[in-house]
Amino acid sequence: MRSTLVPLVSYLFLWGGRSSSSAAAFSHGTASFISTSTSTSMSQQHGILSQRREAHNFCGKRTKGLCQLRMSSPTLKDEITLKSHKHALGPRRGVKAFAGLGIFLFTLLTSNAAIAKTAATTVSTAAAPVILPPMHKILLACLLPTLLGFYKSEYGVSYGYGTAMAASSYLILASISQSAGLPLVVSFTSSSTKPAAILTSLSAMLDSLRTLLPASLPAFHAFALFFYGTRLNLFLLYRELCLPRFRAMRERIEDRAKKQGGRLKRTPFLLSCTFLYFCMVCPVLVTTKVCEGMSMSCAVGLGGGLTSILEQSLRLSVIVALSGFLLGAFGDLNKSIGKMLKGEDTLITGGIFRYFRHPNYTGEVIGWTSSCLAAFLAVALKAMTDSSNGGLHIWKSMAGYLSLSVMGTIGISFVLGAATAGLEFRQHEKYGDSEEYKQWVKKSWVGFKMGKRKKDDSENGQE
Repeated sequence: MRSTLVPLVSYLFLWGGRSSSSAAAFSHGTASFISTSTSTSMSQQHGILSQRREAHNFCGKRTKGLCQLRMSSPTLKDEITLKSHKHALGPRRGVKAFAGLGIFLFTLLTSNAAIAKTAATTVSTAAAPVILPPMHKILLACLLPTLLGFYKSEYGVSYGYGTAMAASSYLILASISQSAGLPLVVSFTSSSTKPAAILTSLSAMLDSLRTLLPASLPAFHAFALFFYGTRLNLFLLYRELCLPRFRAMRERIEDRAKKQGGRLKRTPFLLSCTFLYFCMVCPVLVTTKVCEGMSMSCAVGLGGGLTSILEQSLRLSVIVALSGFLLGAFGDLNKSIGKMLKGEDTLITGGIFRYFRHPNYTGEVIGWTSSCLAAFLAVALKAMTDSSNGGLHIWKSMAGYLSLSVMGTIGISFVLGAATAGLEFRQHEKYGDSEEYKQWVKKSWVGFKMGKRKKDDSENGQE
């Protein structure tokens, strides 16, 4: 528990805009805390913290010298102010904030290296070959939720989207956990339906996940998609139950769909959505097929040649995928709380929106792109370590899945880029004359935007 809190508190402190001297003091306190909580990797932790302390001291001296320069040289005031403004431009600040989130997750895994190694040993001892669910089950997991679009047109690309991602990735995750002897599915009998028994079963499932995720990269990858789909559905449900304007938007979309014809005319669109959702889950199928037995625990560094670089990059890409989905979750939470406290017409520019104008769309693009990249890195790593035929047969056997992965990534990126352009248009139309909006646009990153788009209703559109 303590080793989990250390990187979490470090992330919140270091990226919260605190002073470098306070950060250095915090690093010293963290070192003392670690020394009392673990003895297995004390020297490594001490070395890492010493480097961090030197970096904080350097930044502190640089900031102090800059302030003294501004006070002693008024003629340089404008130049320094201009440099400070350029340093705070949106893209750079956005990348810094997102990098902080990724560093937190990476530190969380590497700081628990001993625990993860033990978990990996335990899982590998009891592990059997992973038997993936039949392909028709994964296709059905993508198809059945999308059929909600026949009831309400908007549901096919909202609840259908989230449920398809959660259900298909859960099937893969359950197969991996079953092979490791850590089943996630609990069969409830008539004697185990009491609340206490249910809580005990859920606690056992969480314990299985806590053991499995550090010990299996494919499980971590599948969990990232499962988290995304589940989180999205919960947010959509909250939005529909608690915010009347989104219910009104849903009805406007439904009325427009009815004017275009009967419900059966939606079939081609819903089938294309099903295909897109299946393509988006293909990277997890790839990593599960070629990375069986690979854990998330690793030593920091890139020694060991190209194979080691590929292995570390693969782990990092899966972490970045989850980081992107977390960025979207923080963005939705940030905006929901801000509008709840300040009113529906308030422009939210604080919190994560200080760096990203559309963190939910930007986070998704990062997440899906990194997920696709993980598939290619997994195949490259497998081909590199395969001695027969130079690993060419690995690329041939995975070519279909990789092609579908690329199609899914391009498709969802196009949708999200167009949605970003639409939201940019609506915000500029509504807040464009305010000084707050103009300053926010200068300092924040728009994310990935495709062209210009006029105002319309979208399933995730927010103002």
